[in-house]
Amino acid sequence: MGQKSETVVFANQLETTPDLLPNNDVYKIRIGQRLFEVSGAALNSDAPNFFTQFFNVHDKDTVLFVDRSEDVFIMIYRHLQGYFPEIKNEILFSALFTDALYFQLPRLVKLIKEYEYYFTNVGGVPFKVPKSLFRQEGNRQNYFEMISRTYYKEIERWESDKRLDFPPLQPPSYIARSPEFFQDILSLLGGAELELSENRTASLIKECRFYQFNRLEQELVKSKTTYNPLSNCQEICIALNNVSKNGVTIEALSSPYTENQSVAVASYLNENSGKKTQTASTKAEAESHNNEDFGPPTKKVRQSIDKHERHWNMVKYQRPYIDTFSRELIFQLHSNQCKIIFNKKDKTVHVDLSKEAAETFERKFSEILLEASGIKIDLSEYKVKLRDSQMQMEFHLIIPACVSICDLVVNGAKCCNIFSLVNDSKCKERVLDCTNLKVLNCVHGLKLHLSKSMWKLGINKGKIILIAVKAEAFSGTKEYCKMINFL
Repeated sequence: MGQKSETVVFANQLETTPDLLPNNDVYKIRIGQRLFEVSGAALNSDAPNFFTQFFNVHDKDTVLFVDRSEDVFIMIYRHLQGYFPEIKNEILFSALFTDALYFQLPRLVKLIKEYEYYFTNVGGVPFKVPKSLFRQEGNRQNYFEMISRTYYKEIERWESDKRLDFPPLQPPSYIARSPEFFQDILSLLGGAELELSENRTASLIKECRFYQFNRLEQELVKSKTTYNPLSNCQEICIALNNVSKNGVTIEALSSPYTENQSVAVASYLNENSGKKTQTASTKAEAESHNNEDFGPPTKKVRQSIDKHERHWNMVKYQRPYIDTFSRELIFQLHSNQCKIIFNKKDKTVHVDLSKEAAETFERKFSEILLEASGIKIDLSEYKVKLRDSQMQMEFHLIIPACVSICDLVVNGAKCCNIFSLVNDSKCKERVLDCTNLKVLNCVHGLKLHLSKSMWKLGINKGKIILIAVKAEAFSGTKEYCKMINFL
């Protein structure tokens, strides 16, 4: 008897669309070094494909040889028999998808694309990640979905072009990140509650940003929401570097705070209006400051301030994917790159932000201040170039400030009246005159370096002001040294 023929072919040699094979016939397929006998019914179960095309133009006794992985084909064979493929790791997933494309199995390709798991290796540890963990808005469009979508688009282009080369190679997914942190993320996405240290939480936030789990990132960010009975509004406290600029808004005029605060803020407008003549109210207020060391203005002065000058637009914040409405923003700066400058002569207060603090403030607020309807505030108008301790030029943001309601600690002691401290005859420190940023001079005053501070940002009539809520400060080198602890 003659030997049965064995034919070696490649997928790109078969281009015709075949009819289905007889269900009861058995076809011989050699994959690598292993021979498989497959029924026509099995080959028809995911047709048209590479095998049905071949055996429609060749005798059923012909042995088809294909130089592919026999281990992967075992999974394909079980799929053709009607079993659901069991994929254990990212290597098998990549290999199975590549061979499903190679053998032109449409149902298996669709099944793999819609598989309920992502397979990846993080830092040497394989993970089988349920897609169901990412159904919440903000977590859905993540790193894995983006990588998969990009690769599937390449496949679609390859299929639509009817190219004759091999399908695009998909190497197994490997991510050079911490597997321990990734396991924590999966646990949190699954609803677990973990006891996390501050450092570990900070690390997980960075991991969430890498994987683009935006909702989980917001859930991990430390914040506090409160109700302010004086202003009758909700407030949210959050570190400035954790503020998402997409959640920053400037809405309608908010309610005033206490009258004392409103007048203190209004005085900034009056003192910086650029008018050569003063109204009776501004004169009375100036006299009040001179006579009372910046004490609470008289009732007559409060009543003389125009109503619209006692209201400020407070910048608000809505945490993306978490909050359903905006709250007044109190942002925290945990940085000594922030100073308060008191001008003794002109009785003005400014905040000096430098280095990362200035960059972060500009990154978070510049866009909304410039683009918000009716605002159009350009932060570059508040920028100056100053020399640092190494005589290098660097940008600073100099912003008018209000400290009249601030809970302030200076050199470890509560400061009930900062203005009395400024007016003290011993206060002869030379500080930057911030009343005109185009012409920089020095005047007598007081400079406080802040170690921690909390602020609100107010907007009125094209101007901005930083309203201090709580702050810890030191006034010089000796006081700074007191803050240093032994190891």
